[in-house]
Amino acid sequence: MDPSSSTRMPGRLVPAGGGHVPVRVRGFVDDAAPPRAQRSERGFAVVLARTEHAVVKVVDGTTVLGYLPEGWSQVVDFELWSCEQAGEPALARAVLEGARGERDLFVMLSWPRRRG
Repeated sequence: MDPSSSTRMPGRLVPAGGGHVPVRVRGFVDDAAPPRAQRSERGFAVVLARTEHAVVKVVDGTTVLGYLPEGWSQVVDFELWSCEQAGEPALARAVLEGARGERDLFVMLSWPRRRG
C-alpha cells in the first residue's frame, strides 16, 4: 500500500521489514474509527508514536485510536526513534475486522530483519 495515497502526510512505513502480521490494537473503541476506514478494503494509514510510558500509540490525526501491546512496542521502538530523528512520521497500515459496533483494529507489523 502506498502510504501517500491514503494520507497526506509524508512518512516512512514502519517497520520496513518483510512479511507483515496483524497486531491487535489495545483500547480501540469502534466509534473512534475514522470515516475513511469504512470505505477502505485494503486498510488505511495511521501514525505510530512513542509515549513516555514506553508504549506505542496508534494515532489518526489528533485521535489516539489505541496502543500496541508491550512486546510489539519494544519491537518497533528503535524504528520509531529513527523516524523521529529523521523528522518523518512513522506510518503503518491499519485494518478493521468484525461487525460494526464490535470491530477490532489491527495494524500490520513485521519482525525486524536479522542481521548477520
